[in-house]
Amino acid sequence: MSATGVLSTLSGAPGAQAAAGGVVIVVAVVSDAVATLVVTQGRSGLWRPTRLWYAATWRLARGAASRLPARAGETVLNVYPALSLLGLLVLWLVALDLGWAIVYLGLGARVPGGSDFATLLYYAGTSLLTPAFGTVRTGAERVLSLVEALSGLGTIALLISYLPALYGAYSRREARLLTLDDPAGLRLTPVRVVALHSAAGDAEVLSRFFAEWESWVADVLESHVSYPMLALFRSQHAGQSWVTALGVVTDAATLTCACVAGAEQREPYFLHRRGRRAVLEIADRLHVPSTPVLDWLTEANFDVAWEMLERTGLPLREKQDAWARLRELRTPYGGRLEELIDFLVAPRGFWGHSAEATVEEEVARAGAEARRRGRRGARGEPGGSDLGG
Repeated sequence: MSATGVLSTLSGAPGAQAAAGGVVIVVAVVSDAVATLVVTQGRSGLWRPTRLWYAATWRLARGAASRLPARAGETVLNVYPALSLLGLLVLWLVALDLGWAIVYLGLGARVPGGSDFATLLYYAGTSLLTPAFGTVRTGAERVLSLVEALSGLGTIALLISYLPALYGAYSRREARLLTLDDPAGLRLTPVRVVALHSAAGDAEVLSRFFAEWESWVADVLESHVSYPMLALFRSQHAGQSWVTALGVVTDAATLTCACVAGAEQREPYFLHRRGRRAVLEIADRLHVPSTPVLDWLTEANFDVAWEMLERTGLPLREKQDAWARLRELRTPYGGRLEELIDFLVAPRGFWGHSAEATVEEEVARAGAEARRRGRRGARGEPGGSDLGG
């Protein structure tokens, strides 16, 4: 139906039905704003404007980033989160304007300039941010005008108050990423993390590392489930991403639990559980689609990791037992982690600050491949944080 046909239908509908339809639109928008910015629990419904907005615009942003040159593509992904918030606010305000205009139309309100839908739409728009005193005749219409101004200003106030919490969580997340590094300037892998923090077989140093990162994983879980759009904010440093860092430390803890005797009752197991829950709940909150993924967890990769673990001096289990334990521990979250990495267009791998000057080409290739996967949704390579060195 054309726009003219919709307006004709509205104009010819009984006043009470038109007003009720407008109220439904207003309530839906206000409920969506509150659910997005205030309520921090629960899944979002398919009908919600916020979910529809991000589903459409994130798909467009990923597609644009994959087709543009490298620098421009990264710029699109970097500016998208902030612009999407502004766009979401505009979407809410436009929908509120439309809803209130339909309410006034159903009530037969008369304002200076006429009582047709276009005039009422303009009046609702001006009343949305500032009460229009004296422009409507009845007391009920004046009360509605004040309620409309409250809904518009309240929506803006909610978004403004939301920003400090959002950027505070972002700062905590990114500051911790700066400490995940390899002095050799190599890509961080789970087995490399274990080797770096278990000098001379000292399991206590490794346990302290996992305890510190468990706090970070818990903070990421809480903040990204409460404010899922935070997941779209990217790191300021090339080759670094919160989701690949989550994969590296969680896989390192999983590897330790599977291979090191007694680790399943210590800090590595706690981090494994927090990381597994973070991956599953954040992917669920973002509505990441489930697709087949290529499992990188093969015996060949495990053999490489096992050789490195043997050089650490840690008390290891029997190899076949460790391999069986590893598959059992990683299967519940491994595929979902790969899907989450691809959904967020993150590079498959994590490079610390020591690597910035030596692996620029490697990081650039990883970023380009991430953008290509973002366009086609393919899973053509092994996972994001392989065990091998």
